Amino acid sequence: MGLAASQGRLLLLTARKSDLEYRAQEISQRRLTLATELESVSSQYARKTSNRQMKLTRFVKQGEANQTQTVNLTYRNLIELGKNEDGSNFSDYRVKNARGQIVVPSTSELPKSLEDAGYGDSSGVSLKKDGNKVIISGTHNGSSVYEVYVVDSRLSDASETENYFQEGLRNGRFIIEQYSAIDGNGNEIGDEGTENGVGAEWQSVSWSGMTEIQDNYYTEDDATAQAQYQSATARVQAQDKKLETDQKQIETQHKAVETEFESVQKVIQSNIESSFKMFS
Repeated sequence: MGLAASQGRLLLLTARKSDLEYRAQEISQRRLTLATELESVSSQYARKTSNRQMKLTRFVKQGEANQTQTVNLTYRNLIELGKNEDGSNFSDYRVKNARGQIVVPSTSELPKSLEDAGYGDSSGVSLKKDGNKVIISGTHNGSSVYEVYVVDSRLSDASETENYFQEGLRNGRFIIEQYSAIDGNGNEIGDEGTENGVGAEWQSVSWSGMTEIQDNYYTEDDATAQAQYQSATARVQAQDKKLETDQKQIETQHKAVETEFESVQKVIQSNIESSFKMFS
């Protein structure tokens, strides 16, 4: 092979090497993307098989008897649980956010009167509306009162309200308060009301300590989650296997090109040495 032909072959092999190296990098990137996708699928599967759901047990009137009913714990169901049987709109439960503000799902549910907020018998408390907020301030049962009601519309979204509210309770974003009767020393004494000089105040309660709330693993979606996981895993592994085969073929071709590249380099070097000996 002449010097010019060898040089042309060397340039061709150099281009071929660069193309194979680029294809190898591209396959490596695609396999990395598949690994990330598989990690995401695994994480989603783990979440769906370890998720929990809070249930709320309540009494419902069935004829002359009360029957227990178990429903998903939502903001709405909690508030309904605390409403008096006399038909009033006042609930013995309310929810605060981490900033200490009382949350409601819509502006229509902001308290319109002190009675709505549980202060109907207090002349020392005032209610003021400020945009989408309601501020209650003054003195009640000898204590200073300052409460702010705000709107969190996500509590009213039927498609998200269960997870949003329940996760908020678990991570401390929401706190449940109960309107409870107290004695003169501020000790909670049950639901006797405010007769005979007994007062009532809002008291924070732990959702985990409420007998009406049960927090258990949610297993109804496990079978679907497993099927989706197996399908996604099989698809990703099949694609990765094909890419692995392509990568090995490219590595084999690259090795062959490198071998020929080195051989042509030796031929060129030999031709150059022969030329110098001829003219020396």
